[in-house]
Amino acid sequence: MNILIAEDNNIKLQSILDFLNDNYLEGITVKNCITPSDAILEIKKKKYDFFILDMSLPVYVGEQQTIRSLSGKNVLLTMKHKRIKTKTVIITQWDVFGHHGDHVSLEKLTSTLLIDFSDFLLDVIFWDSSNNEWKEKLLNLIKGLEND
Repeated sequence: MNILIAEDNNIKLQSILDFLNDNYLEGITVKNCITPSDAILEIKKKKYDFFILDMSLPVYVGEQQTIRSLSGKNVLLTMKHKRIKTKTVIITQWDVFGHHGDHVSLEKLTSTLLIDFSDFLLDVIFWDSSNNEWKEKLLNLIKGLEND
């Protein structure tokens, strides 16, 4: 199984990699990228069986790095536009996105994304290093892919 991970947080990335290694040591190839543009380039050039996407990835303008709270949504929009149907899950550590009066809860965002990207988005999972619920959800998704 070829898996692409778009994640910029090293702790979260390592916990995902550890989970994958603990559960799928054989026959798994993982590629990691950090920015939305790198993720889009990678998913366009190579076929992946599964895509794990962070919702908030860094965007670079020159040498300036900015975290965009909904940059993962832009990746999903590009995938939809380019008709890339790689099965995808969002794993995020935030329960609110945006700033001040312009914000959206993870619950509301999840509902919207699952409708707008129903062709390929399987779920939105809340990641918490102190909780194993995200692992159970991810395991069930991967098992579902293996059975298809």
